[in-house]
Amino acid sequence: MEYVDRYATMAIQPEVRAHYVTGKKPAEQKMENVLHDCELIDKYYVGTAHRLGGLVPRLCVFPESFIHGFGPGWTRDFKLSMDLAISIPGPEIDALAKKAIEYNMYIAGAAFEIIPEYPNRFFNTGFIISPKGEVILKYRKINSSNNDFEISSSPHDVLDTYGDDPKKLFPVVDTEIGNLAVYICYDGTFPEVARCLAFNGAEIFCRPNNWAYGTVEATDLMRMHNIMRAFENTAYVVTCNWGKSPLSEYECSCGHGMIVDYNGRVLTEKQTAEESFVCDVIELKRLREHRRTTKFGNFLVQHRTECYASSYAQHSCWPQTLYRDEPLQDLPSKWALYADVAQQLVKNGTYK
Repeated sequence: MEYVDRYATMAIQPEVRAHYVTGKKPAEQKMENVLHDCELIDKYYVGTAHRLGGLVPRLCVFPESFIHGFGPGWTRDFKLSMDLAISIPGPEIDALAKKAIEYNMYIAGAAFEIIPEYPNRFFNTGFIISPKGEVILKYRKINSSNNDFEISSSPHDVLDTYGDDPKKLFPVVDTEIGNLAVYICYDGTFPEVARCLAFNGAEIFCRPNNWAYGTVEATDLMRMHNIMRAFENTAYVVTCNWGKSPLSEYECSCGHGMIVDYNGRVLTEKQTAEESFVCDVIELKRLREHRRTTKFGNFLVQHRTECYASSYAQHSCWPQTLYRDEPLQDLPSKWALYADVAQQLVKNGTYK
């Protein structure tokens, strides 16, 4: 394969509208969002070329749940969330695929997905569409049914049938613009997700985000995640959140689209939450040379996996079989479990 040594990437923070606010039918609202996203691709493709001296984007990243919304705050439940879910591929993805073909670019994002193998569940799935219009990668969010705000199932919930193959749990796709991977929002708070993707060869992390809170302290945490996941894995991070979305559950999202390089250096960042984009250059050849030759901070070279593996094998925290037979139905039932899990960690000597 002939690789592209240097190319532009962009991350778009769009306004997201939700059918449970607008009153439209779910399918109608999803497609309206996607068609708006396609207009933004047209607009920001030109904007990227303008900002970067004619260099056009080969990679475009959208946020988490940008097609459909996330559900109305703490009252979201399984039934409403299932109404948000789509098929990947499906009509919404097909519309994005046409733009991928038109502009010869890869498009990444995340959406709630229904899959035939698990008809009574939905997953939060990161996807990458190729310049041929094909879905070439699907990553299903690991840290979903264990986080504070989400209903969607995790592969961890059904691990006995989903399987624990690292290549399936943490997929990476080899393309002419580098080894691409996706992890989603809350996954970024766990260093293990990005590290497992890095072990599978990831060079560019796409992080679709829905970091809802635009406060200083919340934004600082998100920025720290992005910088550390890039630095500790010598990889790029391309990430974005929703823009302001008054016709959804979040009147103001975090914004702050970012691109971070393999040294943990922020190349560009949007300081506000209006509908907009960020863009910069991916130096693939330099990244690969850095990984092969640098001595300081070459963490995968220096990693001692055997020491950590035995420790991890002795600890189980969030119960693996909790939602095996029936998916999570609402948020309060999950919140009620936190004290029990924490008490188990006290019993095991992890917590005091």
